[in-house]
Amino acid sequence: MTSVHEGHRERMKKQFAEHGAASMSDIQFLEMLLFYAIPRRDTNVLAHALLDRFNSLRGVLDADPSELERVEGIGENAAIFLKTVREALRRYTTEPLKGQRYILSSSDAGEYFVPILQYETEEKAYLMCLDARGRIISCSEVASGTLSTININIRQIVDDAVRRRCTTVILAHNHPNGYAFPSAEDRIFTDELKKALKIMEIRLKDHIIVADDDYVSFAQSGYI
Repeated sequence: MTSVHEGHRERMKKQFAEHGAASMSDIQFLEMLLFYAIPRRDTNVLAHALLDRFNSLRGVLDADPSELERVEGIGENAAIFLKTVREALRRYTTEPLKGQRYILSSSDAGEYFVPILQYETEEKAYLMCLDARGRIISCSEVASGTLSTININIRQIVDDAVRRRCTTVILAHNHPNGYAFPSAEDRIFTDELKKALKIMEIRLKDHIIVADDDYVSFAQSGYI
């Protein structure tokens, strides 16, 4: 015999299949996600508890597994499942970037880095190396933490650019839970990096700051 919970789950799955996620509240959508990690429990109560603690669906997906497990009823399996969902989202949004081979403008750079950095919960910096035609030679994470930490690694960033034999680089970093507006520290750091690269005859083409789905270009703003 089908239980009340099983019937409820089937109704929610049918709602999602026929009307899509737009027909569901965050509570309902999170409740349905938890179906696949917690097979025999009322996940509506857990969805409410998670959203109460972390304020939003994004907050739930950004939370560390150890924090998730502090919510009664959320065990290791459910916490790992939610982190897997977040990682799937990150990979989905960055997948199209693999086909992009040229960066010809600040808009190209901003559109490239927003999907990579908008979901990060800590500050990260990426270095993109370009040839004389604007073709991407490489793009990789070079540091994480705060810009004061990244500043210590300017030599590492320059060495990486030299090793790639590039003519131009673009730096990008994010402001988690902030605004895509350059701080005084950002501008000082950018100036120091530009000078260090110039010694090696490498041009700093741009510095992109990402916050959520927004970005600011140093080149477009006249800071470079």
